[in-house]
Amino acid sequence: MFFIDRLFMQQDHPEGNLPLVGTHVIERIDMETGEHLPPSVNQKVLEGSFSTKLTIRCDGQRVRVEGNPSRWQRMDNLFGLQTLDECVDVFNHVLSQFNLPPFTKNTHVYYRQTAEGKKAQLVGNGAEITAIDWTVNHEVGQGREASFIRGMSSMQIGRGRAPKLYPDGHTCNWGEGSTWMMTKLYNKHVEIKRHLNKEKRKKDGIAVERLEYLENLINYCELHGVVREEHSIRQAMLKRYQLQFYGRVTEEDFYPHLKDIENAMKTIQISHDEHQSIAHQLLAAGAVQTLRQANTTMSYCTMWQHGSDLREILSERQYYEHKSRLKAIGLDISQRFDVSRMCPTLRRSEVIEIKPLPVPDWYHMPISAHSNILPFRAYA
Repeated sequence: MFFIDRLFMQQDHPEGNLPLVGTHVIERIDMETGEHLPPSVNQKVLEGSFSTKLTIRCDGQRVRVEGNPSRWQRMDNLFGLQTLDECVDVFNHVLSQFNLPPFTKNTHVYYRQTAEGKKAQLVGNGAEITAIDWTVNHEVGQGREASFIRGMSSMQIGRGRAPKLYPDGHTCNWGEGSTWMMTKLYNKHVEIKRHLNKEKRKKDGIAVERLEYLENLINYCELHGVVREEHSIRQAMLKRYQLQFYGRVTEEDFYPHLKDIENAMKTIQISHDEHQSIAHQLLAAGAVQTLRQANTTMSYCTMWQHGSDLREILSERQYYEHKSRLKAIGLDISQRFDVSRMCPTLRRSEVIEIKPLPVPDWYHMPISAHSNILPFRAYA
Protein backbone atom coordinates (compact mmCIF):
# COMPACT_ATOMS: atom_id res chain seq x y z
CA MET A 1 0.00 0.00 0.00
CA PHE A 2 1.40 3.40 -0.99
CA PHE A 3 1.96 6.04 1.67
CA ILE A 4 3.16 9.65 1.59
CA ASP A 5 6.87 10.13 2.24
CA ARG A 6 7.33 13.86 1.50
CA LEU A 7 4.96 16.77 0.95
CA PHE A 8 5.40 20.43 -0.03
CA MET A 9 2.31 22.64 0.39
CA GLN A 10 1.48 26.31 0.21
CA GLN A 11 -1.58 28.55 0.43
CA ASP A 12 -2.04 32.19 -0.53
CA HIS A 13 -4.02 34.63 1.61
CA PRO A 14 -4.55 37.75 -0.58
CA GLU A 15 -5.86 39.78 2.35
CA GLY A 16 -2.35 39.58 3.87
CA ASN A 17 -1.40 40.85 7.35
CA LEU A 18 -0.14 37.41 8.42
CA PRO A 19 2.86 37.12 10.78
CA LEU A 20 6.22 36.98 9.00
CA VAL A 21 7.87 33.63 9.67
CA GLY A 22 11.44 32.86 8.64
CA THR A 23 14.98 33.55 9.81
CA HIS A 24 15.36 36.93 8.08
CA VAL A 25 13.30 39.26 5.89
CA ILE A 26 14.18 41.58 2.99
CA GLU A 27 11.87 44.53 2.35
CA ARG A 28 11.31 45.24 -1.36
CA ILE A 29 10.28 48.46 -3.13
CA ASP A 30 9.49 48.96 -6.81
CA MET A 31 12.08 51.55 -7.86
CA GLU A 32 9.89 52.97 -10.64
CA THR A 33 6.66 53.43 -8.72
CA GLY A 34 7.90 53.46 -5.13
CA GLU A 35 5.30 50.79 -4.33
CA HIS A 36 6.06 48.44 -1.46
CA LEU A 37 6.20 44.85 -2.72
CA PRO A 38 5.63 41.74 -0.60
CA PRO A 39 8.74 41.13 1.53
CA SER A 40 11.11 38.28 0.77
CA VAL A 41 11.34 35.86 3.69
CA ASN A 42 13.58 32.81 3.82
CA GLN A 43 12.53 29.55 5.41
CA LYS A 44 12.73 28.60 9.08
CA VAL A 45 13.89 25.07 9.88
CA LEU A 46 12.05 23.32 12.70
CA GLU A 47 13.51 20.36 14.58
CA GLY A 48 11.38 17.81 16.38
CA SER A 49 12.16 14.60 18.21
CA PHE A 50 14.65 12.10 16.73
CA SER A 51 16.38 14.75 14.55
CA THR A 52 13.28 15.18 12.36
CA LYS A 53 12.91 18.44 10.46
CA LEU A 54 10.26 20.54 8.69
CA THR A 55 10.63 23.96 7.09
CA ILE A 56 8.08 26.75 7.32
CA ARG A 57 7.83 30.19 5.71
CA CYS A 58 5.34 33.07 5.54
CA ASP A 59 5.89 36.42 3.79
CA GLY A 60 2.65 37.91 5.09
CA GLN A 61 0.52 36.44 2.32
CA ARG A 62 1.84 33.02 1.31
CA VAL A 63 2.22 30.22 3.87
CA ARG A 64 4.46 27.31 2.90
CA VAL A 65 5.53 24.09 4.67
CA GLU A 66 7.99 21.53 3.32
CA GLY A 67 9.05 18.18 4.75
CA ASN A 68 8.13 14.61 5.49
CA PRO A 69 5.00 14.41 7.65
CA SER A 70 5.37 10.62 7.91
CA ARG A 71 8.82 11.04 9.49
CA TRP A 72 8.02 14.05 11.72
CA GLN A 73 8.50 13.26 15.44
CA ARG A 74 9.15 9.55 14.67
CA MET A 75 12.20 7.30 14.93
CA ASP A 76 11.75 6.05 11.35
CA ASN A 77 9.36 6.01 8.42
CA LEU A 78 9.49 2.45 7.10
CA PHE A 79 5.70 2.77 7.03
CA GLY A 80 4.02 6.18 6.85
CA LEU A 81 0.80 8.17 6.66
CA GLN A 82 -1.49 7.00 3.86
CA THR A 83 -3.84 9.97 3.48
CA LEU A 84 -3.43 13.63 2.63
CA ASP A 85 -5.69 14.63 5.51
CA GLU A 86 -3.37 12.99 8.05
CA CYS A 87 -0.36 14.78 6.58
CA VAL A 88 -2.13 18.15 6.52
CA ASP A 89 -3.16 17.61 10.15
CA VAL A 90 0.54 17.40 11.06
CA PHE A 91 1.35 20.56 9.07
CA ASN A 92 -1.60 22.51 10.52
CA HIS A 93 -0.48 21.79 14.06
CA VAL A 94 2.90 23.33 13.22
CA LEU A 95 1.25 26.36 11.61
CA SER A 96 -0.90 26.96 14.68
CA GLN A 97 2.25 27.29 16.82
CA PHE A 98 3.22 30.35 14.74
CA ASN A 99 -0.29 31.87 14.71
CA LEU A 100 -0.67 31.11 11.02
CA PRO A 101 -3.97 30.00 9.42
CA PRO A 102 -4.28 26.28 8.64
CA PHE A 103 -4.17 24.74 5.20
CA THR A 104 -7.73 24.43 3.93
CA LYS A 105 -9.35 22.36 1.21
CA ASN A 106 -10.16 23.88 -2.17
CA THR A 107 -13.88 24.33 -2.72
CA HIS A 108 -13.53 26.39 -5.89
CA VAL A 109 -10.97 26.61 -8.72
CA TYR A 110 -10.80 29.34 -11.34
CA TYR A 111 -8.51 30.91 -13.93
CA ARG A 112 -6.53 33.83 -12.59
CA GLN A 113 -6.05 36.89 -14.76
CA THR A 114 -2.49 37.06 -16.14
CA ALA A 115 -0.44 39.50 -18.15
CA GLU A 116 -1.21 39.76 -21.85
CA GLY A 117 0.43 37.01 -23.90
CA LYS A 118 0.91 34.71 -20.91
CA LYS A 119 -0.91 31.45 -20.34
CA ALA A 120 -3.86 31.63 -17.95
CA GLN A 121 -3.24 30.03 -14.56
CA LEU A 122 -5.71 27.74 -12.81
CA VAL A 123 -5.82 28.48 -9.09
CA GLY A 124 -7.94 27.48 -6.14
CA ASN A 125 -9.18 28.99 -2.90
CA GLY A 126 -7.32 26.50 -0.72
CA ALA A 127 -3.96 24.82 -0.27
CA GLU A 128 -1.80 23.81 -3.24
CA ILE A 129 0.44 20.75 -3.38
CA THR A 130 3.73 21.68 -5.08
CA ALA A 131 5.55 18.34 -4.61
CA ILE A 132 4.65 14.93 -3.19
CA ASP A 133 6.45 11.60 -2.80
CA TRP A 134 4.54 8.31 -2.79
CA THR A 135 6.28 5.22 -1.41
CA VAL A 136 5.72 1.47 -1.11
CA ASN A 137 7.91 -1.35 0.27
CA HIS A 138 8.67 -4.62 -1.53
CA GLU A 139 9.93 -7.85 0.02
CA VAL A 140 12.35 -9.57 -2.38
CA GLY A 141 14.14 -11.95 0.00
CA GLN A 142 17.27 -11.74 2.10
CA GLY A 143 20.39 -10.88 0.13
CA ARG A 144 18.51 -10.37 -3.13
CA GLU A 145 18.04 -6.61 -2.99
CA ALA A 146 21.04 -5.74 -5.18
CA SER A 147 20.12 -8.40 -7.74
CA PHE A 148 16.57 -7.04 -7.96
CA ILE A 149 17.68 -3.40 -8.28
CA ARG A 150 20.36 -4.31 -10.84
CA GLY A 151 17.82 -6.30 -12.86
CA MET A 152 15.32 -3.44 -12.85
CA SER A 153 18.07 -1.01 -13.87
CA SER A 154 18.24 -2.77 -17.25
CA MET A 155 14.90 -1.21 -18.24
CA GLN A 156 13.56 2.17 -19.17
CA ILE A 157 10.23 2.99 -17.55
CA GLY A 158 7.36 5.26 -18.48
CA ARG A 159 7.98 7.33 -21.60
CA GLY A 160 11.62 6.56 -22.18
CA ARG A 161 12.94 7.43 -18.72
CA ALA A 162 16.45 5.98 -18.61
CA PRO A 163 17.81 4.28 -15.46
CA LYS A 164 20.78 5.48 -13.43
CA LEU A 165 22.28 2.72 -11.29
CA TYR A 166 24.49 4.01 -8.49
CA PRO A 167 28.01 2.48 -8.22
CA ASP A 168 27.22 0.66 -4.96
CA GLY A 169 24.33 -1.17 -6.67
CA HIS A 170 21.88 -0.29 -3.86
CA THR A 171 20.01 2.56 -5.60
CA CYS A 172 18.58 3.17 -9.06
CA ASN A 173 16.87 6.37 -10.22
CA TRP A 174 14.75 7.13 -13.26
CA GLY A 175 14.27 10.79 -14.23
CA GLU A 176 16.79 12.29 -11.82
CA GLY A 177 16.71 16.09 -12.09
CA SER A 178 13.36 16.03 -13.92
CA THR A 179 10.80 18.77 -13.26
CA TRP A 180 8.13 16.17 -14.02
CA MET A 181 8.74 13.02 -11.97
CA MET A 182 11.56 10.96 -10.47
CA THR A 183 11.23 7.28 -9.58
CA LYS A 184 13.64 5.43 -7.32
CA LEU A 185 14.37 1.94 -6.02
CA TYR A 186 16.77 1.49 -3.12
CA ASN A 187 17.88 -1.00 -0.50
CA LYS A 188 16.12 0.07 2.70
CA HIS A 189 18.34 -1.57 5.32
CA VAL A 190 21.44 0.00 3.76
CA GLU A 191 19.78 3.44 3.88
CA ILE A 192 18.80 3.06 7.56
CA LYS A 193 22.35 1.92 8.42
CA ARG A 194 23.85 4.99 6.79
CA HIS A 195 21.61 7.35 8.74
CA LEU A 196 22.28 5.45 11.97
CA ASN A 197 26.06 5.68 11.47
CA LYS A 198 25.73 9.45 11.03
CA GLU A 199 23.82 9.71 14.30
CA LYS A 200 26.41 7.62 16.14
CA ARG A 201 29.07 10.12 15.13
CA LYS A 202 27.19 13.03 16.72
CA LYS A 203 28.53 14.54 19.91
CA ASP A 204 25.48 13.54 21.94
CA GLY A 205 25.42 10.04 20.50
CA ILE A 206 22.14 8.13 20.30
CA ALA A 207 19.71 7.00 22.99
CA VAL A 208 19.82 3.30 23.86
CA GLU A 209 16.09 2.82 23.25
CA ARG A 210 16.33 4.38 19.78
CA LEU A 211 19.47 2.39 18.97
CA GLU A 212 17.79 -0.92 19.85
CA TYR A 213 14.67 -0.04 17.86
CA LEU A 214 16.62 0.92 14.75
CA GLU A 215 18.84 -2.14 14.96
CA ASN A 216 15.71 -4.32 15.12
CA LEU A 217 14.38 -2.43 12.11
CA ILE A 218 17.63 -2.95 10.17
CA ASN A 219 17.58 -6.67 10.97
CA TYR A 220 13.94 -6.90 9.89
CA CYS A 221 14.59 -5.14 6.58
CA GLU A 222 17.69 -7.27 5.97
CA LEU A 223 15.86 -10.52 6.78
CA HIS A 224 13.01 -9.75 4.38
CA GLY A 225 15.13 -8.07 1.72
CA VAL A 226 13.23 -4.76 1.68
CA VAL A 227 13.46 -2.64 -1.46
CA ARG A 228 11.68 0.71 -1.34
CA GLU A 229 9.93 2.17 -4.38
CA GLU A 230 9.49 5.95 -4.43
CA HIS A 231 7.75 8.27 -6.88
CA SER A 232 8.53 11.98 -6.53
CA ILE A 233 5.87 13.95 -8.39
CA ARG A 234 7.00 17.48 -9.14
CA GLN A 235 5.00 20.66 -9.73
CA ALA A 236 4.91 20.47 -13.54
CA MET A 237 3.24 17.06 -13.47
CA LEU A 238 0.86 18.03 -10.67
CA LYS A 239 -0.39 20.98 -12.71
CA ARG A 240 -0.60 18.96 -15.93
CA TYR A 241 -3.05 16.50 -14.33
CA GLN A 242 -4.62 19.03 -11.91
CA LEU A 243 -3.45 17.07 -8.88
CA GLN A 244 -2.31 20.16 -6.96
CA PHE A 245 -5.63 21.14 -5.38
CA TYR A 246 -5.92 19.75 -1.85
CA GLY A 247 -9.53 18.78 -1.19
CA ARG A 248 -10.33 18.38 -4.91
CA VAL A 249 -8.15 15.26 -5.28
CA THR A 250 -8.02 11.98 -3.41
CA GLU A 251 -5.24 9.50 -2.85
CA GLU A 252 -6.78 7.30 -5.58
CA ASP A 253 -6.25 10.09 -8.13
CA PHE A 254 -2.48 9.68 -7.75
CA TYR A 255 -2.33 5.88 -8.01
CA PRO A 256 -2.64 5.64 -11.84
CA HIS A 257 0.57 7.70 -12.06
CA LEU A 258 2.50 5.30 -9.81
CA LYS A 259 2.40 2.23 -12.09
CA ASP A 260 5.71 2.49 -13.97
CA ILE A 261 7.69 0.14 -11.71
CA GLU A 262 4.77 -2.28 -11.40
CA ASN A 263 4.39 -2.42 -15.19
CA ALA A 264 8.12 -2.98 -15.64
CA MET A 265 8.12 -5.81 -13.10
CA LYS A 266 5.41 -7.58 -15.11
CA THR A 267 7.62 -7.70 -18.21
CA ILE A 268 10.91 -8.86 -16.68
CA GLN A 269 11.98 -11.96 -14.79
CA ILE A 270 14.90 -11.27 -12.45
CA SER A 271 17.16 -14.00 -11.07
CA HIS A 272 19.38 -13.92 -8.00
CA ASP A 273 22.67 -15.69 -8.68
CA GLU A 274 25.06 -16.85 -5.97
CA HIS A 275 28.69 -17.29 -7.00
CA GLN A 276 31.53 -19.00 -5.13
CA SER A 277 35.16 -19.42 -6.15
CA ILE A 278 36.29 -22.86 -7.27
CA ALA A 279 38.81 -22.99 -4.41
CA HIS A 280 36.12 -22.43 -1.79
CA GLN A 281 33.83 -24.95 -3.47
CA LEU A 282 36.62 -27.55 -3.25
CA LEU A 283 37.09 -26.83 0.45
CA ALA A 284 33.34 -26.96 1.14
CA ALA A 285 33.03 -30.28 -0.68
CA GLY A 286 35.93 -31.80 1.27
CA ALA A 287 37.85 -32.51 -1.95
CA VAL A 288 41.00 -30.90 -0.49
CA GLN A 289 42.42 -30.49 2.98
CA THR A 290 43.98 -27.03 2.73
CA LEU A 291 43.38 -23.74 0.95
CA ARG A 292 46.78 -24.10 -0.70
CA GLN A 293 45.71 -27.39 -2.34
CA ALA A 294 42.44 -25.76 -3.38
CA ASN A 295 44.24 -22.81 -4.99
CA THR A 296 46.60 -25.14 -6.87
CA THR A 297 43.70 -27.13 -8.35
CA MET A 298 41.83 -23.90 -9.15
CA SER A 299 44.83 -22.59 -11.10
CA TYR A 300 44.86 -25.71 -13.29
CA CYS A 301 41.09 -25.44 -13.69
CA THR A 302 41.56 -21.86 -14.97
CA MET A 303 44.05 -23.11 -17.55
CA TRP A 304 41.50 -25.73 -18.64
CA GLN A 305 38.85 -23.02 -19.02
CA HIS A 306 41.21 -21.14 -21.35
CA GLY A 307 41.61 -24.16 -23.62
CA SER A 308 44.75 -25.87 -22.30
CA ASP A 309 45.02 -29.68 -22.46
CA LEU A 310 46.08 -30.59 -18.93
CA ARG A 311 47.28 -34.02 -20.05
CA GLU A 312 50.14 -32.26 -21.81
CA ILE A 313 50.99 -30.17 -18.75
CA LEU A 314 50.57 -32.54 -15.80
CA SER A 315 51.95 -35.95 -15.03
CA GLU A 316 49.44 -38.79 -15.16
CA ARG A 317 49.23 -38.94 -11.37
CA GLN A 318 48.73 -35.16 -11.04
CA TYR A 319 46.18 -35.10 -13.85
CA TYR A 320 43.95 -37.72 -12.23
CA GLU A 321 44.40 -36.18 -8.79
CA HIS A 322 43.13 -32.78 -9.94
CA LYS A 323 40.45 -34.40 -12.09
CA SER A 324 39.14 -36.27 -9.03
CA ARG A 325 39.06 -33.11 -6.96
CA LEU A 326 37.21 -31.11 -9.59
CA LYS A 327 34.66 -33.85 -10.31
CA ALA A 328 33.61 -33.51 -6.67
CA ILE A 329 32.19 -30.08 -7.56
CA GLY A 330 30.80 -31.06 -10.95
CA LEU A 331 33.68 -30.12 -13.28
CA ASP A 332 35.20 -32.73 -15.63
CA ILE A 333 38.52 -31.59 -17.11
CA SER A 334 38.55 -34.61 -19.45
CA GLN A 335 35.83 -32.79 -21.44
CA ARG A 336 36.39 -29.63 -23.43
CA PHE A 337 35.25 -26.55 -21.52
CA ASP A 338 32.07 -24.96 -22.94
CA VAL A 339 31.03 -21.69 -21.25
CA SER A 340 27.53 -21.93 -22.76
CA ARG A 341 26.93 -25.18 -20.87
CA MET A 342 28.40 -24.35 -17.47
CA CYS A 343 29.41 -21.45 -15.20
CA PRO A 344 31.95 -22.91 -12.76
CA THR A 345 31.41 -20.28 -10.07
CA LEU A 346 27.59 -20.23 -10.19
CA ARG A 347 26.22 -22.10 -7.19
CA ARG A 348 22.55 -21.15 -7.27
CA SER A 349 20.20 -19.16 -9.49
CA GLU A 350 16.67 -18.41 -8.31
CA VAL A 351 13.91 -16.25 -9.74
CA ILE A 352 13.15 -13.37 -7.36
CA GLU A 353 9.57 -13.29 -6.10
CA ILE A 354 8.27 -9.85 -5.06
CA LYS A 355 5.79 -9.67 -2.18
CA PRO A 356 4.24 -6.84 -0.14
CA LEU A 357 6.07 -6.21 3.12
CA PRO A 358 4.10 -7.13 6.26
CA VAL A 359 4.12 -4.79 9.28
CA PRO A 360 5.81 -6.44 12.30
CA ASP A 361 3.90 -6.52 15.61
CA TRP A 362 6.51 -4.40 17.40
CA TYR A 363 6.53 -1.61 14.78
CA HIS A 364 5.39 1.87 15.89
CA MET A 365 2.89 2.91 13.24
CA PRO A 366 2.48 6.64 12.53
CA ILE A 367 -0.33 8.49 14.30
CA SER A 368 -0.73 12.13 13.29
CA ALA A 369 -2.35 13.03 16.61
CA HIS A 370 0.72 11.76 18.48
CA SER A 371 3.03 13.90 16.34
CA ASN A 372 0.91 16.91 17.24
CA ILE A 373 1.50 16.72 21.00
CA LEU A 374 5.30 16.51 20.95
CA PRO A 375 7.32 19.75 21.32
CA PHE A 376 9.68 21.11 18.68
CA ARG A 377 11.95 24.13 18.27
CA ALA A 378 13.31 26.43 15.59
CA TYR A 379 16.60 25.03 14.33
CA ALA A 380 17.64 27.89 12.02
